[in-house]
Amino acid sequence: MLNRTQQILVAIVAVAVLGMLWFAGNDRRDDVGDAAPEAQAEASAVPASVVRGIPRDGTLDPISIDPERPADRLPQLQADTLLNDYRDNPKEADTRYLGQYLIVEGVASGIRRERDQVFVDIRTNDPGVNVRALLLQRQICGPAGRVCEVEARATMVRRGQKVALECNGAGLADGAPLLRDCLLRGGAN
Repeated sequence: MLNRTQQILVAIVAVAVLGMLWFAGNDRRDDVGDAAPEAQAEASAVPASVVRGIPRDGTLDPISIDPERPADRLPQLQADTLLNDYRDNPKEADTRYLGQYLIVEGVASGIRRERDQVFVDIRTNDPGVNVRALLLQRQICGPAGRVCEVEARATMVRRGQKVALECNGAGLADGAPLLRDCLLRGGAN
């Protein structure tokens, strides 16, 4: 049991913590009505999809988790589809995917480090060929656009885990589709 002095100290600390939390949550100005009408119109024109990294029904919306990219819907495809398209018609696949920003989903077969680059290998229906995704050095690691280093983000991926990556198509390398400038979005369905 706490003596009277200890109870008073605990109460003072609790009040101080609650006060700090209240001030931290109320640090916005309330005189928004004085702002210029253009600024108000600009703030209301921001689409709801700009809030990124918040899953709905267990999946992320097909928009970029990177706040520096537009909030347009991104094409989504499976790693198997990407491989099959390149095998069926490489030139047509290049026109469809090369330099395009898209979401590729699949199962991670591992994380590889080559020199100063980190790759995620994504399984395909051909056991001898993986889609290779070169990760950006700067990754988005949390819902509020929190940034972390690639090593910290790559350690969150396990072999056999479903993953989704936002990448630019980079063509074929040694018979396998290559993706570059990738952001790990987390698990896929």
